[in-house]
Amino acid sequence: MSGTLLTTAAEYLQCSFRGVPFAVMGSGGSNGRKQAVHDYPGRDGVWVEDLGRAGRSYRIRGFAVGALAYTQRDLLAQAAEQPGPGLLMHPSIGLIQANCMRFEWQEPDGRGNIVELEFEFIEYTSLLSTLVVTALHASVAAAAVALSAASGSSYQSRTASAFSGGSSAIAAAQTVTQTWATAATAAITSPRAQASAVSVLNGNYGRYAQISGAETDSSATIDVVLAALTESRATIADAVTSLATIDTASALAGAVQSLTETLRSLIADPDDQIALLWPLASCSPSVVTSTAPIGAAIATAQTETAALCRRAAIASIAQASSDWTATSSADAEAMAARIVALIEAEEEIAGDAIDDDSYQALHELKGEIAQDLSSRATKLPDIITITRNSNLPALTLAQQLYADATRADDLITRADPVHPAFMPNEFEALSA
Repeated sequence: MSGTLLTTAAEYLQCSFRGVPFAVMGSGGSNGRKQAVHDYPGRDGVWVEDLGRAGRSYRIRGFAVGALAYTQRDLLAQAAEQPGPGLLMHPSIGLIQANCMRFEWQEPDGRGNIVELEFEFIEYTSLLSTLVVTALHASVAAAAVALSAASGSSYQSRTASAFSGGSSAIAAAQTVTQTWATAATAAITSPRAQASAVSVLNGNYGRYAQISGAETDSSATIDVVLAALTESRATIADAVTSLATIDTASALAGAVQSLTETLRSLIADPDDQIALLWPLASCSPSVVTSTAPIGAAIATAQTETAALCRRAAIASIAQASSDWTATSSADAEAMAARIVALIEAEEEIAGDAIDDDSYQALHELKGEIAQDLSSRATKLPDIITITRNSNLPALTLAQQLYADATRADDLITRADPVHPAFMPNEFEALSA
């Protein structure tokens, strides 16, 4: 009998709560709606008021067996006593965040190293998550707009004397913007921009399309998408060409900021928006310092125009980050670290230049982005390592882990197997 139990335990060892494994013998659950029944005097029957979906509850019977049975029992008791939801991993339910409502255990008479377990769980949902995320997105957008306004105003005031000194400083500023804008041309003509354009089409593109927030258009066709991409390339080309004819600080600031936002709006997938805008956040022209009036004016025009270009790209990257969809907490934390580091580098430049308005705007934007992405990271599943004894098909693993075979594409993308029917024995996957 002990050998049979050990075999069963090994087969279902992946079942766990808060990382503590146990074997499952039977499971059940309840689903439905919350209903309020109202009785009224003098009226036959009742009126039933729907209050929304009821919490999904689960009842699980299992056991721990072997030399570590009592250790597993104690660890599960500690896990059940911890506050808040925990990660429940079940062979048929999949991975969910759940609150443990009841945990009971007992030792069968006359048998050692066996502990029978009973659990009741209720699936955890956050009622405020949508409201909080919406508010954080609005805060990031407001901070990005504030940066654009502060950067444009600072640029006009700090280049006023240089531009008034003659056409040499204006030409230097135009040269900086045109050199910088070549990255926008390269972005919109890149293969990634084309892949992002077709991401709005309906269909399953497997591991070859990683979409992080793009919305599909059921009415779109490949001809319509490619025509729109051609038009987008022409729009960016016209915007880049116009930079060579602008001769005032206010118009140049507006054109630079419009270019990055136009590029962002023409890319469907926010993940691609960030990637394609990233090179535009770098602009370091070769500036020759000079004590001569014209030389100093040219140097000022070059330095301030480069700062304007970088901050315009940062503002657009911030806007894209609020629409970006992370698949795991690790992805969100990594994106937050990248963008915060980018802003901190520009923040240091603004501080060294005593550009107080731009520095403050960058500082506030950094805080909003860090809060937004960190808040989302806490609500997203972690990356965990899955181990199996044999090479199973991705569809089977998706059903086992998530009770949802459509999640197979995500498993394939993360594991990158030679063939989806033979997944590796060990690979990374989302915890929920």
